[in-house]
Amino acid sequence: MIFSRTTDLDHVYRILTCPSIYLLMGDDFLPAVEDYRVPDNPDIVYLVAGGSALVGLFALFPENRICWQLHAAILPWATKEEKRDAARSLVPWLAANTGCKRLTASVPATNRPAIYFGTHGIGMHYVGRQEKAFLRYGRLQDLVILGRSVNGALT
Repeated sequence: MIFSRTTDLDHVYRILTCPSIYLLMGDDFLPAVEDYRVPDNPDIVYLVAGGSALVGLFALFPENRICWQLHAAILPWATKEEKRDAARSLVPWLAANTGCKRLTASVPATNRPAIYFGTHGIGMHYVGRQEKAFLRYGRLQDLVILGRSVNGALT
């Protein structure tokens, strides 16, 4: 899998606003697509994943120099093998190319594909739960907190 960091926010916008991604990306307060603005901060790492074809995007938001929060946006036409390759290649790439030492994600408990991708694909572990912390379709949902070490020293 080839990763390339991008600062092209128009490209990031096109990936994130793919209907099958955008509808799962946020809560009940997510703006209409035409009003959405990609966060523009030099600390955010937008990684485009691909090989012979575009697979998706990983957005990494440093919470501090060590711990980075992950958001994955995998395109619906990516094959199972491409998804698996992107997931399994991410942590080694981060270890070799960034200062990230801990990867975290907060995933709505009802988004089972994202939880599966994080645990089985990326190798993240369940580390906790934020109860009723996410409003989706008018119902409060739990957020499942996933985490893993990037350098292999901690899980």
